[in-house]
Amino acid sequence: MDKRSGKEIFGKAYRSQFASFGGVDLHKTTVTLWGVDPHQESLGRLTTSTKCIEKIEAWIQALPKPCWMAVEAVGFIEWFIDRFQDSVARMDIADATQLDKRRGKRRKTDPNDALDIAMRLAVGDCPLGWTAPPELMRLRKLGRHWRRLSRTISRAKHGMKSILNAANIRGPKFDGASAHRWLLAHGHLLKAENHDAFSDLLDVVLLIERQEERLRRQIIFANRKPEFIHTIERLKTTPGIKDIWACIIAAEVGPFDRFPNADALEFWAGLTPDNKESAGRTQSGHITKAGSPTLRWALCKAAITLCKSDARQEAIRQRLIKRLGKPRANTAMGRRLLRTLYAMMRDQVSYRRGPALDRLAKANRARANRVAARKGETALV
Repeated sequence: MDKRSGKEIFGKAYRSQFASFGGVDLHKTTVTLWGVDPHQESLGRLTTSTKCIEKIEAWIQALPKPCWMAVEAVGFIEWFIDRFQDSVARMDIADATQLDKRRGKRRKTDPNDALDIAMRLAVGDCPLGWTAPPELMRLRKLGRHWRRLSRTISRAKHGMKSILNAANIRGPKFDGASAHRWLLAHGHLLKAENHDAFSDLLDVVLLIERQEERLRRQIIFANRKPEFIHTIERLKTTPGIKDIWACIIAAEVGPFDRFPNADALEFWAGLTPDNKESAGRTQSGHITKAGSPTLRWALCKAAITLCKSDARQEAIRQRLIKRLGKPRANTAMGRRLLRTLYAMMRDQVSYRRGPALDRLAKANRARANRVAARKGETALV
């Protein structure tokens, strides 16, 4: 997210083009709007239900034109921007974190928050976020839907495994085709109620596998568009990142160059530890989780896959597992991968193995050859 304020991006000459400024404090069921003129004089306020679309539209249309409006960033902001961005000359996202830091000791209410955004827009002191263009938003939606399907199919497979474990039965691979063949051949080993439950979960798995295949084709075609193909291809040079992970990372991050450094990107992604300092001691906390959960999920999954083909990364992961445990180690590897990708995009280079990594791989092969020689087996090349 761009940390610069409206004053730093747009000067007084630019703001003078607008006859009104609007601030919006959005919630799931209610919305508060407040308008001010260039002299910060109030033009009116509206608090209503988010279902009253016509009422909100009429209020916005009544503001002097042209109007510049900003909405405080929330997770469900998309519908408001899509619905009303054509009713104003400019629509932006206000950085909620920076607004909170600048709020001071004034009482936090919905009208006060909306008025604060409008007045900061008028004087050029409103911290603005980055708004993704429509094509990038479409790519982002595809990636997020893939995560939803993946979570659903994982829960279904976990349920199937639980049923077999409860019956003390060694089951098949939990993909749709293998599970279906197993049910036809060995379904009689299950009790009737467990058979029905397993069959229902199998139907869910088969359905989502078909949906995932359709979605995979949509993602591949979207990745080939001119505005994305160069970023996608560079990301795919990293072992473990193919079309799906590349789509999610590229869509969620957007242009890498909008971040001044890797630390800013790491903080934006919510992968920075929430450390607490007191009396000269620092206590490491959990990650902030301030950014996209889909991005963190894709990075951690891709990092684990990368470790399977990169001996050096796997050695680092194993050391972290011994010290921190597997979940925190996987998160740390995801953060490490994000910093690597930022460096790749900044320097416009592909992923490549370093000399130390090659030496480690050779040492592992030599060790495997010695073990194979003792057992009388064929040595590895």
